[in-house]
Amino acid sequence: MELTLSVNQALAQLDVLNGKDIRVQGILSFDFEEVCVSHFPVAERHDNPRSSIWLAVGSGAMGFDEEVCRRLHGKRVVVEGTFSAASATMGCGHMGMWPAELLARSLDRA
Repeated sequence: MELTLSVNQALAQLDVLNGKDIRVQGILSFDFEEVCVSHFPVAERHDNPRSSIWLAVGSGAMGFDEEVCRRLHGKRVVVEGTFSAASATMGCGHMGMWPAELLARSLDRA
């Protein structure tokens, strides 16, 4: 996995990338009810959260290091994981507001 996509690039290819492992670069939000990566640069964003991807972790032992995520909040990051489109009846994330989610395996400062 060499190519790093912007959030908008990933969302534009949702049908093709659904279920695939991808790498996305954007701005991390790590707030209550808003754990996502948003498109960068800000000037190219569509209405939020349409330019954001919800971040999730598996139900096993893997989880977000909350202290690291708080330090990276508002910063550019690169996230790798499995990309999934929202279902036809329900979006992703808190209250189903996101068009897709990334089941994250790694999160690093860009």
